[in-house]
Amino acid sequence: MLAALGAFAPAASAAAPAGAKVVIVVGATHGATAGYRADADRAYAEAIKYTSNVVKVYSPNATWAKVQAAAKGASILIYFGHGNGWPSPYTYDAKYATKDGFGLNATAGNGDYNNKYYGEPYVSTLALAPNAVIILGHLCYASGNSEPGNAAPSVTVARQRVDNYGAGFLKGNARAVIADGHGSPEPYIKALFTTHTTIEDVWRSVPDFHNHVKSFASTRTPGATAYTDTDSTTAGYYRSLVAKPGLTTDAVTGATSADTGTDPAKLVVPGNAQAGAAGAEIFESPSMTPDAEAVPPAILPAGTRLHVVSTTAAATVAGTAVHVQGLDDPSIDGWVVAGDLVPKDSVAPRVWGVEGGTARFSPNGDGAGDTATVTGHLSETAAWTATVKDAGGAAVDTATGSGATFSLTWDGASGGGTAADGTYTVSVDAVDAWGNASSSSAGRLTIDTVAPELGTVTPAADPEPWFSPNGDGSRDTVSLTAALPEAGTLTMRVVNGAGAVIRKDIVPVAAGSKAMPWDGRDVHGAIAPDGEYDIRLSLADTAGNPSPQVTRTVRLSTTLGFVTSSKAVFFPQDGDAYATVTALGYRLARPATVTWTIRNSAGAVVETLADAKPQAAGTYSLTFDGMKLDHSARLPIGKYTSYVVATDDLTTTTHSAAFEMNAYAIAVSDTTPARGQKVTISATAAEPQKAAPRVSVVQPGKATWSVAMVRLGPGRYQAVVTIKTGGGAGTIKFRVYGADAAGRSSWTQVSLPLH
Repeated sequence: MLAALGAFAPAASAAAPAGAKVVIVVGATHGATAGYRADADRAYAEAIKYTSNVVKVYSPNATWAKVQAAAKGASILIYFGHGNGWPSPYTYDAKYATKDGFGLNATAGNGDYNNKYYGEPYVSTLALAPNAVIILGHLCYASGNSEPGNAAPSVTVARQRVDNYGAGFLKGNARAVIADGHGSPEPYIKALFTTHTTIEDVWRSVPDFHNHVKSFASTRTPGATAYTDTDSTTAGYYRSLVAKPGLTTDAVTGATSADTGTDPAKLVVPGNAQAGAAGAEIFESPSMTPDAEAVPPAILPAGTRLHVVSTTAAATVAGTAVHVQGLDDPSIDGWVVAGDLVPKDSVAPRVWGVEGGTARFSPNGDGAGDTATVTGHLSETAAWTATVKDAGGAAVDTATGSGATFSLTWDGASGGGTAADGTYTVSVDAVDAWGNASSSSAGRLTIDTVAPELGTVTPAADPEPWFSPNGDGSRDTVSLTAALPEAGTLTMRVVNGAGAVIRKDIVPVAAGSKAMPWDGRDVHGAIAPDGEYDIRLSLADTAGNPSPQVTRTVRLSTTLGFVTSSKAVFFPQDGDAYATVTALGYRLARPATVTWTIRNSAGAVVETLADAKPQAAGTYSLTFDGMKLDHSARLPIGKYTSYVVATDDLTTTTHSAAFEMNAYAIAVSDTTPARGQKVTISATAAEPQKAAPRVSVVQPGKATWSVAMVRLGPGRYQAVVTIKTGGGAGTIKFRVYGADAAGRSSWTQVSLPLH
């Protein structure tokens, strides 16, 4: 049988993987579906540049069965469609059966309006390729956002939505979930195929990156980190990422996870083969002729396992000669005809999907972080040995096994003792059934037994902090802020007078500063009784070493609360019938001695309403018209505070409520403006207005000019003023002026330094 040289493949060629699989899904999205199909076609056009293995599943035929089948083995799955996440205005489902997944066609071929949601229990079963990346385009909820027209989410709700939407996919083979409400997937696709970087770097590299990144440890997916990138510093949750650590583009599309246990179509040189069904004659020389004594060649039985060493440059009369050696029988060494061989697995196993390969741990016997575990996958079933080596290359621990996964757990033991602090490398040697061997790095482990020390903790121990968690919005929480020398987990324990821990919060932290608030609630969510509590902070570094605790004693007191002024601004000074009074008040939860005063903007007492007066529990109020109690005079226009001090047998607490007596309360977006700068002037009118007021601007070196204000709501107005260039520094004056409903004119002015 004559075999041409074209029937051979070099070893490097055998290792070349098939293109990574990309699946693009368009769900049933009602009137938006056609636009999403166009978006998906653009994503297809980008993906097909890098791999021929691109599959489209579009509405009206995107049923769960078809999506599930198409997703098998996908390295990248892109979904355009409806998002149904949690938290949301809809009914809660503890199993997330319809939430945090896909909105697909309930049945095939019935248009774009027959939508059915397949939630977390479904997407967690997708047989994706290991290290797969999910890209969610234009979804509600997935990136933390709300549905159009609904209220924007709080930070807490947005984070829950991001974390929940990633959880189902990450239960399977996916290691990263990207949600982008406004951007397109093409930049992600290009980066995944053309760069050698981390998934986080890819997420940060796209055109709609805003650089407003906040991260937090996932609670739904242990070990994963979630990221948001808001449109502004505080709002616009349209970009998110939830990813397990260490994922790179090479692991996603570089085919390091491709199955290396398959047989090639051509003989691989060097490589492996076996004798064909008819066996194989073996000769002593590449001439493929009997020896001088005309002894017939030996016949290798069918299935004999061989290592292909080399081949001749040209075919002989008998066929192309191949030099082989026995894999199981070392006495076999000779030449056979290529056509008598069946190509077999010739590629060594690869390591991929390593987790724990960057671990820090502290094997000091304290029960926290005493061991480190490194796990991963092999590209085929193989016998493996995982080895931990010190800086000098000496092995300090090994683990062996066989299969398509490996695992090593090291307790830090070395030479009968504990290994020294430092960094150790982990390697995995693997040999498959055909003797193909590889040695791969599986990361580094760091032993760190040095405990961290918390830096400055504020507030200081003296004076003793107090707070009043009664829900009135004033001092409802107390917070300790700690300077952190390194990353780890910060633990806050709240201990009552009996020594019992009533609350314990643990959060992952980076080096820097971290505030730990306590809202007065115990572990069951109930407000703790009034009294003294110790708040104890401790930092465990990433190796598990705990710092010494820092303690602050705080007082919880709900005796005094709800100090209020019914009007933020009122204007009795003009003597008309509008906005003449405000109602001032407070509430006592238990008996106390009360001093109640009115203070001006300088903090000076201008009127005393109660002086060390014993009062029973209850609500107290009075109507204040700006007059002194003896009616001798009216207080002048200005800013004031209703200031209440209550003393009981536990402590003394103070609460206040601000109000202003003026025609308008004015706020300026920048209190130290510069020439050429835009500033926003906001005004709250004390009285009903005949028309929107105006703002006049008196700028040094410039003629006075004015700007009309825009009504934002009842009594609220706003204007944007561009301060003129030139002129000089000094004082700039903004005067808001207008007329009340009866046509009487009034104004309020603020003066600010101009530079």
